[in-house]
Amino acid sequence: MSVDEMNEVREFRDDAPVADRARLAPGRARLTAAATGGGRARRLRTDWRLAAVGAVAVAVAATVLATGLGGDGPSDTQRTAPAATRTVTGTPAEILARAADTVERGRPVPAPRDGQWIYGKSMFGNDGGWPRSSSAPSPKPQTNESWKKYADPRFENGREGDDHSPREQFRLLTSLPDDPAAVLKKVRAFYPTDKKYPETAAQHGFRSLKVILGADPMPPEALAKLYRAMATIPGIQVQDRLVRDLAGRDALAVGLDDTGKNPTRTEILIDPRTYRVLGDRWVVTGDFSEKFPGDSPPRPRKAGEIIYQGADLASGVVDRRGQRP
Repeated sequence: MSVDEMNEVREFRDDAPVADRARLAPGRARLTAAATGGGRARRLRTDWRLAAVGAVAVAVAATVLATGLGGDGPSDTQRTAPAATRTVTGTPAEILARAADTVERGRPVPAPRDGQWIYGKSMFGNDGGWPRSSSAPSPKPQTNESWKKYADPRFENGREGDDHSPREQFRLLTSLPDDPAAVLKKVRAFYPTDKKYPETAAQHGFRSLKVILGADPMPPEALAKLYRAMATIPGIQVQDRLVRDLAGRDALAVGLDDTGKNPTRTEILIDPRTYRVLGDRWVVTGDFSEKFPGDSPPRPRKAGEIIYQGADLASGVVDRRGQRP
C-alpha cells in the first residue's frame, strides 16, 4: 500500500464513530500488529463502528508517514482539567433548538468545485487502550492533517460502502428536508446499520448524525436541520455543565448512552457560543473492568473516565493537496 493510499484510508476514517470495545478487541489487536510490523493492515472501510483506540492507532501511524505532524498537544494537566463551572440551562430540546436558531443565521456556503480538496486538522487522544502493559503510560494526543478530494468517484455511488466523498455528503446536506423525522430517515439511509452490530433506532440516528456532522463544508441551514433532528432522538442528553475538549475549549456535551455490556456514553462536543461542532469523546458512565489480548491484569474503568477524545482544529476548501486555508 502506497503512502497516498494510506492517506486516503486514514482521511476517510477520521470521523469514524466509536464502538463497543469488547466487540472489536480482535480487530484492535490486528491493528496493533500491523502498526508494529506484525501484519499487513487491511482497509477498514464500512466498519464505521471502528473502536476509537483503533482509529487513533491508525491515525497516528499514518500521520507519521504522511505529514510528520505528531505533536504533544495539551499537557496532561490540561487534558484532565475539571469542567468549567458555568452551568448549562434548559432541556436537551431547548438547547438544541437554540443551537439550530443560532447557526441558521450563518452565511450560505457555496459548493466546492470538482478538483478542489477538503482540508482538515484534528487532534486525537485516548487512554492508551490498544494492547499494552496496564502499567504503561497513556500516549500523548496526536495532531493530524488530512486532504480529501471533494469529488472522488471511488467513494461515490456505493463503491466503498458508507465511505462517501465530500461531494456526496454536501449533496445530502443541501437536500435535507425540513421535517426532523424525515431528516433522521434520510441520514440513517445514508449511513445504514451493519447487521453484524444490532442497534436501536435511537443509536442509529445519533451515530448517523455524528458522522455527517463531521462533513465539511457544512451549510448553516443543514446544520440547523441536523440539530433539530437530534433533539427528537429518545434518550438524548446534554450535560448540565460545560466540559473541556481535548484542545482546552469549553464545550456543550451532547450524548447518548451506549447499550453494550460496558456502561459508556458517546458525546458530541459543541461550542456554547457559535454552536459549531468542536469534536467528540467517549465517556465511562459506570464502573467496570475490561481485559484485552496483551493487557494484564484486567483494567478497571471508573465512571467519568474519558476513554477517547477528538478535536477539530481547522478546516477549509483548498485548490490542491498539501495547501492550507
